[in-house]
Amino acid sequence: MTAPNLDDARALLARAQKHFAEFNELLHPRESPGLWNITEQRDPHTGEFFYRLHMDRRRLIEAQPIIADTATNIASALDHIVAAIAKANAYDRLRTLYFPWGFTDEAFETALAKVEPVIGAQMARAITAARAKHRHEVNHVEAAKQISNTGKHWELMFAAGAAHGIALHIPGGEQRIFQVPDDAFAQADVFEFHRGPDRLPTVPRSIVVGLGIGGLDEGLPKSPDSIFPCSFRFVEGVIAAVAGAS
Repeated sequence: MTAPNLDDARALLARAQKHFAEFNELLHPRESPGLWNITEQRDPHTGEFFYRLHMDRRRLIEAQPIIADTATNIASALDHIVAAIAKANAYDRLRTLYFPWGFTDEAFETALAKVEPVIGAQMARAITAARAKHRHEVNHVEAAKQISNTGKHWELMFAAGAAHGIALHIPGGEQRIFQVPDDAFAQADVFEFHRGPDRLPTVPRSIVVGLGIGGLDEGLPKSPDSIFPCSFRFVEGVIAAVAGAS
């Protein structure tokens, strides 16, 4: 067996990482407010100062295909690993050859048994070892594959934003916290978190936020900030194991 050419798998992984960077730049740009923004206004009738937290829902809609593209390139990178092994074993194109994915150990063993005649025992052991080494990333890859499959065949999974609170960092170590209800942005795009006769101090502020992908099976991670980096590590681990076993 010649060494498999893993350039395609690496290129697909790099593309997934590029999509994820695009996703983060869309939601958290360096030079504009991004997904979340705080505004200060004064009521002309009462003279009160009021403060609102705004969510740019348009950015969440724009993020949906980027999320799907990221996930699809992760899944494709895994498939191209076994395709590279098959080509190195002198096989022509096999239209039913996929990475032996299995969320459970039993499902993985079943899938591996189907591809082992093509990839060989040595590479089967390498993939098995990589999966065991990165077992804590398996549920993240499962989430990525669900995002990919749904995005390709049914609908784009939605990203939901939630803000939990706003903190004012007052000099001297003191913090002033404004709580935000969990469902504040379920339908609305604006939430007034404070109103009063006095202006809030002009100090650094931080927003405690969360972002989740809807439609995934219960028990799977929901945050793209965990799903995708963990999936990248899994793919990198399999590529390294196959390259090392060549």
